[in-house]
Amino acid sequence: MAESAAVTGIGKLGAGIAVAMLALGLTGPVAGQAAPQIAPRLTGELIITQLDTAQHDLAARATGSPGSSLAATSQKLADLGRDLRKALGKDLAKPIDMLGNDEKAQAYRAEAAVQRTQAFLEASKGCLGQDVAAMAAALARTVALKAAASGGSKLPPVINGVETLDRRPLFVLHGAGAGAAFALTGENLLDAQCASPVVSATDAQGKPQAVQPVVTGVLPNRIELKLPAGALPSGSYVLNVVAQRKVFLMGCTAQPPTSAALEVAPAPKVSVSYALTQICPAPGGGQGRAMPAVTGSMPEGVGRGTVAKYVTVDGCADPLSYAISATVTFGDGHGSTVGPISQIASAGITAGLPGGLSLSWDPSVHQLVVRPAASSCKGVY
Repeated sequence: MAESAAVTGIGKLGAGIAVAMLALGLTGPVAGQAAPQIAPRLTGELIITQLDTAQHDLAARATGSPGSSLAATSQKLADLGRDLRKALGKDLAKPIDMLGNDEKAQAYRAEAAVQRTQAFLEASKGCLGQDVAAMAAALARTVALKAAASGGSKLPPVINGVETLDRRPLFVLHGAGAGAAFALTGENLLDAQCASPVVSATDAQGKPQAVQPVVTGVLPNRIELKLPAGALPSGSYVLNVVAQRKVFLMGCTAQPPTSAALEVAPAPKVSVSYALTQICPAPGGGQGRAMPAVTGSMPEGVGRGTVAKYVTVDGCADPLSYAISATVTFGDGHGSTVGPISQIASAGITAGLPGGLSLSWDPSVHQLVVRPAASSCKGVY
């Protein structure tokens, strides 16, 4: 009898625990609820699928960028996939870390080309045509470098990205590029038992650049660099990394070099002119009357950062509203006008402008501000 009561008590206790676990969501995934997943191991087959996707996405983008190198780069990605398939043969489904040294390095380089292409597709969305062409040139040079590279090792160094220090994809250095700070990202870039990797820069023909990068920090998956003072010529700025790895009985030995490319290009020339109209009370009431527009241009530097200008408007002391129009003119001569946009005198005006810019009017301080919008080009420094 006592034993039966004890069992009953345990049963009640178990039921209570079960109810509590259900209430706390501790009994495992509920039907329809996604369970955590581990990404599959990287294989040649998976990389070729990624190459196919990147190739088609790049070909689609090329249709909107006539005259750029995107179509040719798309074909180069297809060639990378074909060559990788041929090199791996029956080992396509094998994790790439189980491949021979040369095949492993080739697979890593192909996967790096995929990552760089994906970064381009995302970063170039808000860019002007001139910047897109420069970014496309950097991508083309990088993919060509990956395709031409050879050699391998047990832990092959590979650069799969170039980014700003705040982790935005980077393809283009505007202007002379002096003082730029950025990072190379990848795999096996440092063996802590050996000296830091050597980073050098050349042009597209392999000639050393006059301005060489300085390594400011290094991790196995990241090398941070800064460019000293000095103008960079327009064109390719190819970054070459030679890392070392400690080998048993042989000490630290140089690994196969790995490379990535940026493009040095002038910033697109953009100017913004405006016409600001004050609407004042009409004598005797009514709809109000527009005063002569105050016109002018924003200071130089539009497109490279935030620029501001105070505007004197003295048509009346107590205006009813303001109206503003703005014209954006690009370096090739074409332009586009937005407005007029009206708002009551106590409220500000914000308008999106072509070229990834935004214009703001603050009536409390009579100030116009033009700044890059959140959707502006992210692939340039």
